[in-house]
Amino acid sequence: MLKKFSSWTASQKIATSFAFVIFVGSLILSLPISQLPTSEATYFDNLFTAISMVCVTGLFTESVHDSYTLFGQVVGIILMQIGGLGLMTLIASIITRLKGRIGLRNRLAVQEGINRGDARGFREYLSDILKYTAVFEGLGFILLSFRFVPDMGWGMGLFTSLFLAISAFCNAGFDPLGNVGLVDYVHDPWINFVITTLILLGGIGFSVWFDVSKNIKCYFSKKCRPSPKIFFRSLSLHSRLAISVSFVLILVGTVFFVAAEYNNNASIGTFTFPQKLMTGYFQTITMRTAGFSTVDFTTVYPFTLFWFVFTMFIGGSPGGTAGGLKTTTFAIVFLTLYNELRGQSNVNIANHTISRQQVRQAFVIFMTFLGSLIIGTSLLSILNPEVDFIYILFEAISSIATVGVSANLTPTLGRLSQAVIMVMMFAGRIGPVTMLDSLTRRTQKVHEVEYSKGTILIG
Repeated sequence: MLKKFSSWTASQKIATSFAFVIFVGSLILSLPISQLPTSEATYFDNLFTAISMVCVTGLFTESVHDSYTLFGQVVGIILMQIGGLGLMTLIASIITRLKGRIGLRNRLAVQEGINRGDARGFREYLSDILKYTAVFEGLGFILLSFRFVPDMGWGMGLFTSLFLAISAFCNAGFDPLGNVGLVDYVHDPWINFVITTLILLGGIGFSVWFDVSKNIKCYFSKKCRPSPKIFFRSLSLHSRLAISVSFVLILVGTVFFVAAEYNNNASIGTFTFPQKLMTGYFQTITMRTAGFSTVDFTTVYPFTLFWFVFTMFIGGSPGGTAGGLKTTTFAIVFLTLYNELRGQSNVNIANHTISRQQVRQAFVIFMTFLGSLIIGTSLLSILNPEVDFIYILFEAISSIATVGVSANLTPTLGRLSQAVIMVMMFAGRIGPVTMLDSLTRRTQKVHEVEYSKGTILIG
């Protein structure tokens, strides 16, 4: 069995590793030790929760607070952590730290799972992922405990802080606070900014951490003391693009949310201006695939939901815990269209030309992601004709982009609709292209075929 597994493609290994964790997690969550006496969760609900946790989404049919004991919630923390980093990444990290060796095929699978293009410094890279994850989650845990310990006492306060720190960093969107989630903390700057910072750190991508960290160390070692502008230019092209697109999306998203909901008394109309800005900032960050919310999305205007659909579609950056199309992929697609309209055949970014292979890959990912969203939305719409389409679309993109926000629709859907959402969450976490490849690919050999040139009218 192990020999057969080692011969599988990277896509098949990634999909299988996530499916294995989901199955085991659903069984453990179904045990009596994991269930509260008052829990109404069936195995289907536990399976849904396991998929949502491992795929770091945040949607649920039965809430964590009302269904699971302390043991069950600890299992949830483990599932979110495994889902955020990836099972194969964790296993490879353990093996390499024990001075063991992993085969080339498995190494390639891990590289694909963490969006790393080469194998140089592979062991150090994996080690740094675990180290930085522990530091960020640890700091988040300590900072959140300053608020939750006074409110809940030492035991529950510390556990809630740990749960939220891991959930936020992994962009999972789960909380142990009940059905209202973080709504009660909508005006709390401490909770808002600690949670959003964890979300940003998890969603920006591992390679960006290391790139920024390397330049910061250089700065403080006095080897280089550049101005902020030069410091930014010293980052890799990928880091600059991921940070720039993320910054623009956060800024524009915050402005759009506040402008659209400014006078909506059902959402933020009664807030002070600073409270409106903070709420808009939080919702924009969480729409980058985190899944937390401090407002009830059934109270916002349809335009706001539609704008959030666009934000969720783009998602976070590659190589991290976020989902969605990814910021850099969106940027390449956008710049390709922009350059084409200008008559420029090449895709140029910051005095660099993107290879045609990468442009092609970006468009394949874009079309596959868009196609998956269209299919999922269509199925949910057919199964639920009585539900407003904007809520169907909102739920569909939330699942496939592994965001996890909801207009309180998921628990009210039928089992077949919930099964569609489960498939979309799984496809969104491993990537629609990876999922299709794991199901259809039979051989590593690809034969390139080229015929005489053909002409087709376009437009």
